[in-house]
Amino acid sequence: MLLREYRERAVFSLEHLAEISGVSDRTISDIERSVSTAPQRRTLLALVAALNLTESERDEFLRAARLGKVTTGSGGRSASLEPRRLPDFTGRTSEIAQLLAFLDARTATGRTVAPVAVVHGAPGMGKTALAVEALHRRASNPSVAFFVDLNGLDAIPLTPLQVLQALLKQALPPGRLIPKALDAAASLWREVSRNSPAAVLLDNAASEAQVRPVLTTGHKGAVVVTSRRSLAGLEGVRRFPLGPLPPSDGEAFLAEMLALDQGNESLRELATLCDHIPLALRIAGNRLASQPSWTVRDFVDRLTSEERRLRALVAGDLAVEAAFSLSYAHLTGEHQRLFRNLSLLKGTSFSAPLAGAAMGAGSYGAVDVEEGLDELVDLGLVQALTGNRYRLHDLLRLYAAGRLRAEASTQETAALRAHLRSWLLSSTVSAGNWFEPHPVAGIICSTPGTAFASSAKARQWLQSETSDWFGAYHDAVSMGEHEKVVKVAESLHWFAGIWESWGQWHRLFTDSVSSAAALGDKARLSAHLGYLSFAFNNERKDHQRALETAHLALDAATEADDPAYQGWAYLYIALSQRGLERIPEAMTSADRAISLFEAVGEIEGQAPALMLKGSIHQLWGQLDTAVDVATGLLALTRSSQMPPNVADFIEFYTLQLLCGSLHSLQRYEECLEVAGEALAVAEEMEWHLGRASALYHRGKTYDALNRREQAAEDLSHALRQAAYAGDVRLESAIREMADGVKERL
Repeated sequence: MLLREYRERAVFSLEHLAEISGVSDRTISDIERSVSTAPQRRTLLALVAALNLTESERDEFLRAARLGKVTTGSGGRSASLEPRRLPDFTGRTSEIAQLLAFLDARTATGRTVAPVAVVHGAPGMGKTALAVEALHRRASNPSVAFFVDLNGLDAIPLTPLQVLQALLKQALPPGRLIPKALDAAASLWREVSRNSPAAVLLDNAASEAQVRPVLTTGHKGAVVVTSRRSLAGLEGVRRFPLGPLPPSDGEAFLAEMLALDQGNESLRELATLCDHIPLALRIAGNRLASQPSWTVRDFVDRLTSEERRLRALVAGDLAVEAAFSLSYAHLTGEHQRLFRNLSLLKGTSFSAPLAGAAMGAGSYGAVDVEEGLDELVDLGLVQALTGNRYRLHDLLRLYAAGRLRAEASTQETAALRAHLRSWLLSSTVSAGNWFEPHPVAGIICSTPGTAFASSAKARQWLQSETSDWFGAYHDAVSMGEHEKVVKVAESLHWFAGIWESWGQWHRLFTDSVSSAAALGDKARLSAHLGYLSFAFNNERKDHQRALETAHLALDAATEADDPAYQGWAYLYIALSQRGLERIPEAMTSADRAISLFEAVGEIEGQAPALMLKGSIHQLWGQLDTAVDVATGLLALTRSSQMPPNVADFIEFYTLQLLCGSLHSLQRYEECLEVAGEALAVAEEMEWHLGRASALYHRGKTYDALNRREQAAEDLSHALRQAAYAGDVRLESAIREMADGVKERL
């Protein structure tokens, strides 16, 4: 074999080639010594990718590998050798039921065209195993009559003629002449398959062209096609996408293989580390079964290291990495680069613009990125989600990261990371500025980020790409980029009041306080201590710590001799005191904040301070006064020159305050009107949490008026909006109210 020659030319040891290819060193050694004369195609392509062979070298290598094989002349295993039905097949109950229902229903209708199902998905998902299992479970003709491996991932897949020839060899008596022309073979297949109930399994299809000649009028049996691609060009077929197993099925799969009780914690961890991918689960089970001295915990510990995980998921000639390499080898150079660079992203899902940012400075257009992602989706390397988002499953992410380490220099990767971090931080400030009364000015990074057409788009981006922008923020913190850290936090502090349920604001502002302190600006430090106090109050409900932090903010503002920041510090002190139910002190602090804001003409501070004062009156039981404060604040907000983004925010919460006070005063009709106004503001803002809160208040008021059906309808809508917003506390309160209304209906 040429393998040793290519390996030595690359100056690779057996162990190093095994590490970067995912093929075990024993298998590589067996191929080099001709002990293994028929290595699997996926093994060969994994070696081709690792050795970085040219196209001509690849073809020569694959031709040489085929010389020792008994084949049909098309490469790979015998085209008509049906895969074994797995005796321990587990899971996929829903998928098999849907597939059988489709095949049997279409067969029973007497249609003149056979039902055609395309089972497609990422490498290692068990497409072939599922197809074989489903066909064997059919009530009618429970078997696979004709099977052809189309060698879809080989360098030279079967041609349409070779596919028909393989079928005809199985369908015709021995010795019957097989046509050597496509038209003649297609004609004979139509004749042979007419009125036949035999099922056909076409495995591992590369393209629609391989399949079309098999789909004939008159064939009564089912046709099942498996492919890593969706074969979108085939018409009149039903597609069955396969993803990872549900967690319970993944655990059951391992429990069945290892004769263990399901529910074992180590078993659950192992299934998770295998990403619930059937191939990975089978390999893990085989490894454990072949090592009696290992416990499940032993193997889990081996897989915990991300860099070792793929190398450990090898059993004999089965390897997760080799399966991934087959799809990777079929990508163009640019699409391979796109796939590799996706490993730089930290979120569980991503958008096309974020993927484009991972490609580096100016190297990829938006259209090119979307086309590249479509190709990755078609080959099963990336999963398409709703809302124009994508997901890279964990094991594929590790594989992509491995290819990035192997194929990009340290300097290239560092430049990519820096560009991505810069783009994310710029985009975060751009999004956060939509909610700021005074947008953060200046260029935060050399790389411009994405722009947003509305506050709703900005909010959606901040909530969807949280893992990535927050990761970039932490990188800036760890690198001591204090000015960037402070500016990002400053662009987000009003947004924090809109998305209180995130749960990480206290961490973000803790870091920004440290950076502000490092910059030595006391006024700025006071501002960030105030943001942190707000997070302790509203997010953590740690009012004592919030109070202590707010007093530090006041000290810094006093040292800076800045009355505006002193006003904000008193506002946060009052907020903390209200949380501690120190009502008289809270009222005094709120009044002090209002006076300071009035003195410097800071309406953006005066309005929330007045709103806080109204809520203190409400908590104190002074409901009429709370109504008066809220009514006056609404007039101030609607008549002021306050920026619309802040005015909407203040108006909404003031309407909520007014609605709550009116409800407590049993002025229900007025409360309904105010709740409707709040809902209109939330609709204008396209704000799920605002909609949920307004609908909750209106539903609660309808219930008080014994208008239970309207209450139930509002609360049902409120539940959905709270779920979209991800606010667990509000969702729980709404559900409790909705359950009570249902009982009273």
